[in-house]
Amino acid sequence: MNAFKFSAVALALASSFSASAMTSIADADLSQVSGQEGVSIVADLNINIGAFTYTDDGASVAFTDIGIKGMMIATIDVLTAATFVPAVTASVMAAGGYDAARAGAVVTAAGVATGWTGQDVVQFAFPVVGSGAVTADARLATPTITVASITTGHNGASFGGIVIKNLDLQGTKVWFYGHK
Repeated sequence: MNAFKFSAVALALASSFSASAMTSIADADLSQVSGQEGVSIVADLNINIGAFTYTDDGASVAFTDIGIKGMMIATIDVLTAATFVPAVTASVMAAGGYDAARAGAVVTAAGVATGWTGQDVVQFAFPVVGSGAVTADARLATPTITVASITTGHNGASFGGIVIKNLDLQGTKVWFYGHK
């Protein structure tokens, strides 16, 4: 009898928690949320794509039996202009060996060319995991991409397949923003 009472109480609690979990949240309620610094994603990828085919003017190329397997670690953050511009400038300085003034000019020109006007930016970053041997071990777990065959045209002529091992994205940052 006690087990029955306990089960009834557990069911009542579970259903009340489930109901609150399914409650919609209005945008106005979300505007009160603060302190969130970003989102982290760790994924063990096991993606299989039957085929990717591109056709143009009757000619085609098909990539068949595509597989992506391995680990991916990423963070997602929303950056204001005050944090976005220095991040991009630092990346341009590191990649091009530029001083701050030249990198700043490149960033300004890129912003004009892509329609960025100071709006918030979503950043996807793939952090470097650990240091030394730990970083090397993490790189071994990065995704491997396989394509079983690449064929052209309607006669099925094949180039064979390809394998890209250890697609290491550590240290990569990708920024997204809307524009007119």
